[in-house]
Amino acid sequence: MVQIELHHSVVSGRLDEAGQALGQLSLSALSGLGKNQLVFTGEWQNEEQRIHRLLSAYREGVRKTIADTRANVDLLKRQDEVIP
Repeated sequence: MVQIELHHSVVSGRLDEAGQALGQLSLSALSGLGKNQLVFTGEWQNEEQRIHRLLSAYREGVRKTIADTRANVDLLKRQDEVIP
């Protein structure tokens, strides 16, 4: 019979590392290009805003994944403690 072991402290440590790495993921503020009215400038600003929105959505998704994984690992640990 194959035995699968959950090393809760190792997994929790890795989740903590992932959370810290996520916290370091950021973009600088949108560039202040002044009052230039070039078509390129407008497109550039729109693209910067889109990238910021994408990064925010990505960070939120990763944050939720980390939280869900942590909850699942904690549940597995509690279940293992109950099984004789």
